[in-house]
Amino acid sequence: MSCELVFLPVGNADSIVIRPDDASVVVVDLHKIPILLKWLQTKKETNISRIYITHEHRDHFPSLEGLVTFLDNWLKRGKVSTLCLPYEVYKEAKKKVVSNRTAYKSLEDALLRLREWEKKNIIQFIEAARGSNPYSQGALEISILHPALLYAQDHLATVRGRDNEISVVLRVSYGDFAALLLADIEGSGLKECIETCQPDELSANIVKIPHHGAYPKNGDDLKHLLQTIDAELAVLSVGSTNTYGHVVPELFNLLLNQKDDESKKLDKFVCTEVTRTCFHSASKRTAMGKSGLEKAQRCAGEITILAETSGKWDLKTETEHESIISTVKYPACKGQMDFGSVRIM
Repeated sequence: MSCELVFLPVGNADSIVIRPDDASVVVVDLHKIPILLKWLQTKKETNISRIYITHEHRDHFPSLEGLVTFLDNWLKRGKVSTLCLPYEVYKEAKKKVVSNRTAYKSLEDALLRLREWEKKNIIQFIEAARGSNPYSQGALEISILHPALLYAQDHLATVRGRDNEISVVLRVSYGDFAALLLADIEGSGLKECIETCQPDELSANIVKIPHHGAYPKNGDDLKHLLQTIDAELAVLSVGSTNTYGHVVPELFNLLLNQKDDESKKLDKFVCTEVTRTCFHSASKRTAMGKSGLEKAQRCAGEITILAETSGKWDLKTETEHESIISTVKYPACKGQMDFGSVRIM
């Protein structure tokens, strides 16, 4: 038996499909929905057993109104069994509607549609917290490692505007194969995840690097987490034209150091798109501020991991990846990036 873990090329964002050959698909995050729909149509998939939306930021979540539009269209051709909403997003939206129904009429309509689907048992809605709502179908198992329930409630009660810290971290298991999907986890959430999870929960063959190649202020915690995961392959879902300076040199440096460490398993890392860090020198990047490239360029493009229950896995890329790399002047995955003054050993 085998299972595909597909990272769609959606820019500086996430949209991931998990497709076992003995069950219906699972989707993680919904950026650039037309790309997802095209992929599902090509694969002739009509049933989505679960959708996880890791957090409320627009590079992962289209908004509740956008979500309802997607679901309305999808339910005309297929099914969605369960949808995992960002923590308390429905409740906060309801508060807005109650405060001013005129201003939030479209949001109210969206909430009513969600409630209609719930009442008619068309879709089950759940929230994500550590240890809750595990998914199991055939050999595929998905568990939520972060956030823990009380941590999430504490965070929402005391912190404003740092949703990345409660973004959902998923462990995907298929027999002896495992992948860790780290969403955009950073800050106190990163530290909390390390302190809460057991090492065997974090150990995995594949890791999706958090936050599209950003480097958190608590970089030592990210280093600790990645070393504990000790993956063989790291995947970065990144965008060429992003205006955040991603992928930052410190992140590539961290991966290269782990790759060079003979005690660690990391063999390679791959990016969906080429970013300025592999395209320009350090001095050029400094002059650019945080701006990205003028247009998008695929690096690996769509990244597919074909996993077996034995733990064996293969990497497939949409592009001729090595050919793309050969045209880039400073490919970080080959250790040839111009780090300037930021390289830290």
